[in-house]
Amino acid sequence: MAFQPFNVLKNLLNPLTSKAQSAVNSITSAASNVINTAGVVDFAASNISYLNSSNEKTGLFLQYPIEQRDQEHYILIDIIERLPQDDGTGGELVNRGSTLRGNNLSDIVLNTNRFFGEGGKLVGIPTGKGSRRRVKNTIAIYMPQTVKFQFAADYGAAEIGNIVGMGAKLKDFFSGAEGTGGANFGASAAQLSKLLDGGVEFFSLGTAGGIGASIQRRTGIAPAAMTEMIFNGIDYRSFSFDFKFTPRNKKESDLVRSILDIMKSSMLPRKFGTGSIAAYTVPDEFALRFMKGTNINPYLDQIGLCACTGVDITYGGDKFSAHAHGDPVTIDVTLSFRELELVERDRYTQLRNSAKGVSTATEGSF
Repeated sequence: MAFQPFNVLKNLLNPLTSKAQSAVNSITSAASNVINTAGVVDFAASNISYLNSSNEKTGLFLQYPIEQRDQEHYILIDIIERLPQDDGTGGELVNRGSTLRGNNLSDIVLNTNRFFGEGGKLVGIPTGKGSRRRVKNTIAIYMPQTVKFQFAADYGAAEIGNIVGMGAKLKDFFSGAEGTGGANFGASAAQLSKLLDGGVEFFSLGTAGGIGASIQRRTGIAPAAMTEMIFNGIDYRSFSFDFKFTPRNKKESDLVRSILDIMKSSMLPRKFGTGSIAAYTVPDEFALRFMKGTNINPYLDQIGLCACTGVDITYGGDKFSAHAHGDPVTIDVTLSFRELELVERDRYTQLRNSAKGVSTATEGSF
């Protein structure tokens, strides 16, 4: 039989090829529970597990709906748990690889702007090193019909004072800004009356003598409020999202129940200590990302680290109806969140850039 080098090489490579293919198959199988061929987060059926107080699950990845695996747009909700500071090294997201775009998640979690920081202790006082955290569970839900963002800056009127008002009118008169008639004298007298009324009230510790009222009645001139609009600051943003769950079978009903149980459990604190409630541990935190496939949608505004402030559930729709096992046919849910940080210009820019793939987070620092 003639020597056939190709067959010899083939026989040598077959075991290696078989092992390599087996490894690839294992990786593909493991990844199929996270990302499917359409590039969208995929549901892992083994993750359906009902939660109760004695059987709290972690490390779950739940997606609704189950069958619509080609759904490209969805909200990714990472539930973040604080961990004890074990070595004083400061802030760290210990398992950021367990969710999509972990670099962006680090930007959300580790670069928050807080007064006095958080985590770490010096005689019981936070040092600002940042809490160690981990991704506890991840939920992917279809995008609601509308997503609303609101940015608000607080401005308010501040009284600049009667002396300033009277002086401004006198300046206008002497500079010729408003002519040389008696109007400026009248306006100045009106401002002076407000000043004198205040002075009389202060020194007499009682009601003023009505100097301003008397001048107004005689001259027909009323003093204007001398105010300027000043910037007072910004507020914490709030968000709410409406979802309608319509499970078609018990499997989907169990999934919806698990999602809602995780949300309710995570937003609630634990009782600190035993006996009566005297203190709480802080509830879990939430990171919300608006996804397009496996990437963050850069065309939507980004949200900082949040607390869940409400889980409003309506069972049954207009009229309660249920499947054979008692699971409701329709469940309407509103999830409400509030940011745990004030998002000013630099922080807004940082979150926006992170959604585009420009990460600025540094593990272990704040």
